[in-house]
Amino acid sequence: MSKNIRFASPLQSLTIPDPELFAENEKDKNTFLPKFLTGLTAENQIREEIAVGTVKISDSNDDDDSFDVSGKDWVGNTKTAEAKRKRREDQVVEEAYDKAIASFEQQQEQRLSSKKMKKKKTNSNKYQYVGVVGINNKDKKNEKKKKNNPISWYARPKPKHSNWSVRLLHVNKDVIIKDLFDQGKIDIFAKYTNTGPQQPKQSLQAPVVTTKYEARERSWKTLWNFSPKHFLTDSSGAYWRERRLRDGMYTDGDNVYESSYRYRDGRNGMNRVSTFQQFLSSKSVNAKDKQRILKKLQSAAPDIVLEM
Repeated sequence: MSKNIRFASPLQSLTIPDPELFAENEKDKNTFLPKFLTGLTAENQIREEIAVGTVKISDSNDDDDSFDVSGKDWVGNTKTAEAKRKRREDQVVEEAYDKAIASFEQQQEQRLSSKKMKKKKTNSNKYQYVGVVGINNKDKKNEKKKKNNPISWYARPKPKHSNWSVRLLHVNKDVIIKDLFDQGKIDIFAKYTNTGPQQPKQSLQAPVVTTKYEARERSWKTLWNFSPKHFLTDSSGAYWRERRLRDGMYTDGDNVYESSYRYRDGRNGMNRVSTFQQFLSSKSVNAKDKQRILKKLQSAAPDIVLEM
């Protein structure tokens, strides 16, 4: 199941920071090796002084007894004394290392503060530029501009403490509309238009239906898109039960179907009765009804639309 899950971000951005921000990050990279070398030199120096005897390790009886491995004979006592001496030596080495690192960091801070006092680096850009990628602009006047300029640029005054000047933004409108619909802020309306039958080679009577979708904001100004007509005339389903279709015969221009409803789980269905040509050649159907159906296939809006 995890392979079928896809997460789509509504806004995908690429920000190009100012060069000054890279300079600040480079300072940490440039000071890492000298800092590490300073601590390592101090550690080697204190170990040499301990080995020569210049630095003596003072005896202490406050050692933790959790490392005590002494026995009743002199061998166990020797091992215990050596372990304690090793712990005290490591402690002295760590103190020397930390002292050298602290001194190095203090010197670096003094150098940086002196440089900042002499010259303060500021970016000369007074504006921030944002490029929006892939705007679906259907205006005919801007259609030619869209082909040449796939990115629409906008500018605004740069805030005082901002550290970037250029940003590219890709807007995924499908994800935004889906999120607004799930939150109940918009409603999706579809308008279906019958453009007439297809080419004779493909089908004799099947019409071509085009769709135009529209997103409307759900608010008190639009009465939350409430329609008294639909409330009174359109029957609503309950829980998983679908809205029941009217009983009768339906056609898509190729075949003729009869509507059905399964009460067990509240599902609509269509049972194929015959082809549309057989329906037109049938003598049981009135000629006026046949002409009315043919005229409806030419230009009338569809009664039922099944979107896959």
